[in-house]
Amino acid sequence: MKFSKKVALVTGSSQGIGKAIAIKLSENGYITFITYLNNKLKGENTVKEITKSGGKAVLVKLDVKSEESVKSVFEKVKNDFGQLNVLVNNAGIVEVFKSIEGVSFKEWQDVVDTKINGNFLCTKYALPLMKNQENANVIIIVSSLGERPDPDYPAYCIGTAGTIAFTKAMALYLGRYGIRTNAIGPGTTKTIGMWDTFERNNDKMWNNFAKNNPMGRVSTPKDIANATLMIINDESKFLNGNIIYMNGGSHLK
Repeated sequence: MKFSKKVALVTGSSQGIGKAIAIKLSENGYITFITYLNNKLKGENTVKEITKSGGKAVLVKLDVKSEESVKSVFEKVKNDFGQLNVLVNNAGIVEVFKSIEGVSFKEWQDVVDTKINGNFLCTKYALPLMKNQENANVIIIVSSLGERPDPDYPAYCIGTAGTIAFTKAMALYLGRYGIRTNAIGPGTTKTIGMWDTFERNNDKMWNNFAKNNPMGRVSTPKDIANATLMIINDESKFLNGNIIYMNGGSHLK
């Protein structure tokens, strides 16, 4: 594979949706930074999968809630390659599906720190590396609950609503540098890690999710990866400030 000499960083890319996005970018010539927080082995396996296919990837530990961690990672990007063309803010935590009466302040803070502060920190420190790049892109992974909130899950809804507002604000601000900012909203997606504490192997539950989707199935990580590629392609250079719901239309129900 001939590298395009373009560089991408995907937060939370050792597994799940982030991993699928990172693999898709590497297949299209991007040198991709794979980030992990707790499970280094999964990150290493993602890098091996990419390099085995002829791609190039770099593994780094990243805590998006920590300014020092974020600064350190983007300093490495600068030292290694001197540029960043695509930033995908994907990092998340096991979602807190609790009402205001059940959620603790610590759980609330974890969601806000990861979703809102993490997006802010990564975008802030990525910006100097993206300013002079042609067709640079920031992509943020969001949820339809940010626009149509569920009162039983306030932390999750507020966290993702903040990321949607951040997407729109950055589309207006970063556009002056030629940097586009868009969001992707997956539907319910069966991934390793995020669903492990719930019922990832509950076939009846997942079949019900599929039946309730207008297209008759649930989202896959590859769906989100394909949407990422669609957004960053040169043909989409005028696409800015949008939320692309890659979910079969489930956000309308």
